[in-house]
Parts: sequence; C-alpha cells; structure tokens
Amino acid sequence: MTTLLSIETSGSLCSLALHGSGRWFEDTQNVDRMHNMLVLGMLDELFKNAQMTPKDLDVVAFAAGPGSFTGVRIAASLAQGVAFAVDARVLPVSSSRALATEASKGIGSEPGLKGILTITRSRRDAYYLAGFQRDGEQLIRVIEDVLHQGASAPQSLPGSGWVAVGDRPEWWPEADSTMQFLADCTVTARTVGRLAMKAWNAGDGLDPAMALPRYVSGDSPWRRLKD
Repeated sequence: MTTLLSIETSGSLCSLALHGSGRWFEDTQNVDRMHNMLVLGMLDELFKNAQMTPKDLDVVAFAAGPGSFTGVRIAASLAQGVAFAVDARVLPVSSSRALATEASKGIGSEPGLKGILTITRSRRDAYYLAGFQRDGEQLIRVIEDVLHQGASAPQSLPGSGWVAVGDRPEWWPEADSTMQFLADCTVTARTVGRLAMKAWNAGDGLDPAMALPRYVSGDSPWRRLKD
C-alpha cells in the first residue's frame, strides 16, 4: 500500500499530511510567515505519531503554486530533500486546482453553476487567477493560472453562474450580483495529498530533481536595481 507525504505551505497555513496503511495523519497550523521555523519539527512529530519513518515513503507531494513566493519554495525544497534522502518520487500539485477542488465540495451540485474562479494573493495588489468547470466528477481547467496586478478588476472576469473562491481582492465589488464569493475555503495538505494519490495511482510520479514550483509569468518579486 502506498505511503505518501503531502506538504502545503503555499498560503498562511503550514500543513502536513501522511497517508499509510489506509489511514491519514495530519498536522495543520496557521503560522503565517513562520513556515520555515516550524515545518521540520512538525514533520518529525507527524512521523512519530503515525509510527512511521521517512524510509517508508513511496512519494512526496507538495502544493507547487501559484501562491506565496517563499511558501511554495519551502514546500518544493522540503519535498525534494526528503525524496532524495529516501529514494522516493515526487508529485507537484497545482495549488489553484487544490483550491477549486476544496471549493467544489462545499458547492455540491448547485444548479446553474458554470465554473469556479480561484483567486490567490501573491503580494500587495497582485493576485493569481484560474478557472475550472465541472465535467461529471472531474474539474477541467478552462482558465490557465495568470497573474493580475493592479488596483482595478481584470477586464475578462467570468460572469453569471461562476463562483469565486480564495483571497478577496480590494478591487472586488462589495455587492456583486453576478458572482458569489466564497471566502471561507482553506486547502490543507490532505486535499493536496488526495489529488496526488489519484495521480500516483494513474502512474504519475517524478524524479526528486523535478520538485519545482509552478511559475507564472510575471510573478517574481525581484526587480533589477537602478545602476
């Protein structure tokens, strides 16, 4: 039976989940900007509580972004380091897909639903947007991850029948009659792990060297200094 470690640090949560012997073990804490200080201790405790060791792992999954610049890279680095050490495989999971998957649970079979728009804060007035539509039990990506920067809303937002989820931007209208906004939707490592387990069972799995963040054009916070 597959033993899988899942890591989610792309937002304010520091979340780890471990699946083995048909059971999930999880530790999730709200530690905004403190992931690097706590995640290794949390990992040790998680293996201890599950009575497992890293050598038991078959695969390490992680939320690959888009998301917090530092948080995504912490998850990728940890996944790569653990996988290299124990000769496990890695599985990057799209953070926007994980968010849409979690939102889909709460929406259920709402009539008239056309799609789910995910909004994830990058920094200041920059947000990542992506869109998904249902096809039976599947979520099909119809809007690729894109970075929107600025104080005004994008010109091409979906309209009636869509539900938005994630971080509510400052430019979002106070009362939007065309699109409901679900603010109380959080993604934990278990959500990421379940998506990764499906991919693993379908034959996916990468060399640890491929534990890389999901980059979106224009999302680097670094700027060239003036000479």
